[in-house]
Amino acid sequence: MTAMLNLNNVPEAPSSNQNDYALIPDGEVARGFIKLSGGDIELPEFGGGMYFKASQTTAAKWLPVEITIMGGQYDKRKVWHNIFVDGNKLNDHGIPIAKAIGLQMLKSIIDSANNLDPKDQSPEAQQRRNLQGVHQLDGMNVCFKVGVEKGQNGYSDRNKIKSILTLGQNGYIPVGNAPASAIPAAAPQPTAQPMAQPAAQPAAPTAPDNVVPSWAQ
Repeated sequence: MTAMLNLNNVPEAPSSNQNDYALIPDGEVARGFIKLSGGDIELPEFGGGMYFKASQTTAAKWLPVEITIMGGQYDKRKVWHNIFVDGNKLNDHGIPIAKAIGLQMLKSIIDSANNLDPKDQSPEAQQRRNLQGVHQLDGMNVCFKVGVEKGQNGYSDRNKIKSILTLGQNGYIPVGNAPASAIPAAAPQPTAQPMAQPAAQPAAPTAPDNVVPSWAQ
């Protein structure tokens, strides 16, 4: 006789504390671990693997990431973010605005994870910023500022990554001052072709999944 899945006697789920789902206040600073959420396309410029998603109507492409906060009042809370790396709109140098913003954010992630001053151009700092691909971001421990994005089209307000904080910025938490639970030691990265770094740009605003902001279209 074929086995059947009987769901009649499943225990009721425990009631949730609504405070668990309250938004983290705008401007809160935390450290957390990055997890690459995964996509369905590969961009060879950023290394191998299908880590990116793409718009069906524009040139926009983005890297979905998840950050799990470690320590403090919001321990284990998660924040999601899309790092855009392509789009139709170009800046004065002919580079997609989305790519310029995305590359700067990727650099900030490396600097934050390694306690690097963004202006540090020593051989050691340059080697840290020289990646085989975006897959090496997975598991990195970064300091970031939380923001709140207003919901649109029926969506509720949600938290976003307002900016990645780096050494010297107000509120920055060095890696050594974070809880000691499984902070991965940053290993020297193998030599690879570095990605061109554009001039500093403001942090990219977060978009709901599959919604492309105007600056990335």
